Amino acid sequence: MTEDLDLTLFLGGTRSGKSALAEALVTARAQGPVWYLATARPLGDDDAMHERIRRHRSRRPACWHTLECPRHPGRELERLLAAHAGDGPVPTVLLDCVTLWMSNILFALDDPHDAAAFEAGLTEEVEGLLHAMRAFPCRWVLVSGETGLGGIQAGPLARIFDDGLGLANQMLAAQARDAFLVVAGRCLRLEKLTF
Repeated sequence: MTEDLDLTLFLGGTRSGKSALAEALVTARAQGPVWYLATARPLGDDDAMHERIRRHRSRRPACWHTLECPRHPGRELERLLAAHAGDGPVPTVLLDCVTLWMSNILFALDDPHDAAAFEAGLTEEVEGLLHAMRAFPCRWVLVSGETGLGGIQAGPLARIFDDGLGLANQMLAAQARDAFLVVAGRCLRLEKLTF
């Protein structure tokens, strides 16, 4: 069994407070530079998404560094962290959010209804991020949606997405030191069971 990474994972539904709690944790504990990986990208005239992104930006301290990274965060982080290796205190990396990252993977496919291609693509990218996490001594904080609590979706594309996000969340939680489920701004610690 490998040692857990210095990784905290916040899971929750839409507007559960998971991002705000992740940001509060980083603010309270970060002793070095903070890199914020934003996976959302505003598309077209989606005013609601533009407003959501604006709200997230306004909460971030000015001293945090933002990297917009809709795909391949492991690759982007390895370049960034290698360039800053050994430069003072251990950095903290906050990725918000895994849900939109997975959505970006799904809709980059030639056929988003190809569940096997989605699983292969997300597995490759999540493993790339985990590789970067193992390679660089950082504090890692990730935020992800928990979409599977409402039952099995009626539409095939929604089912493919929910299954893929569930797999990505499991892969990340398996390596996390701490994982929390956030509901109405309150946290439940998720324990690992070994049998």
